[in-house]
Amino acid sequence: MENPEQELPGIIDLLTSSKAAVVLHQTIKRYYTPDASIRHPLSVVESGPASRDKLLGVFEWYRVISPGTVATINEFVYDREKQVAFIDISQTFKLRIVPSSTRPSRLITRLKLVEHDKLLYIKEQEDFFHPDDIMKYVFPPLSPIVTFSLRAIAIGVWFASKIYLTFTMTWLAIFGISDDVKQGRMSEAMTGAQHAFTMNDDDERLKDVYYGQW
Repeated sequence: MENPEQELPGIIDLLTSSKAAVVLHQTIKRYYTPDASIRHPLSVVESGPASRDKLLGVFEWYRVISPGTVATINEFVYDREKQVAFIDISQTFKLRIVPSSTRPSRLITRLKLVEHDKLLYIKEQEDFFHPDDIMKYVFPPLSPIVTFSLRAIAIGVWFASKIYLTFTMTWLAIFGISDDVKQGRMSEAMTGAQHAFTMNDDDERLKDVYYGQW
């Protein structure tokens, strides 16, 4: 390709939405290097001699199991100096064998280009998905469960961090680092330690707390 900013959006559309096998074959052979690689949550093709043929097989398989895939580019950024493109894509992917409605998933694709004979070719492709978005590929009905689990984990780690801060500040107060303890005001020291469990953490009270102390 000569102008990635203009050509890459059309190439992405051909790769993800074309139903004609010949179009997919011609697109990959024309725009990918012979040793191209791809990293996807469900498949990896390392760079090597004739690795483009394996990469083509990956794309073909996705088209076979979901021939009705439609992709929409939300954002596109190209770094000319580093010859790297980032594409934010919304994509509907419906497995033939799963009797459920299609749900749009979102991914970020990173493409590394290389120059040969004054033309640019795709050398590396990386696809990044959120866990619930990749579940929409594997088994869409489970995607809401994955989303709920991620939210539950976020609440759990928030709660654990508050426990850590409370324990650490209480430890510092009890063993004499707190000025309140040094002056015999244990109740004030304990109140200060409990303050770590609130959402309004005081930077002054946290100045002696370091991650990895215990």
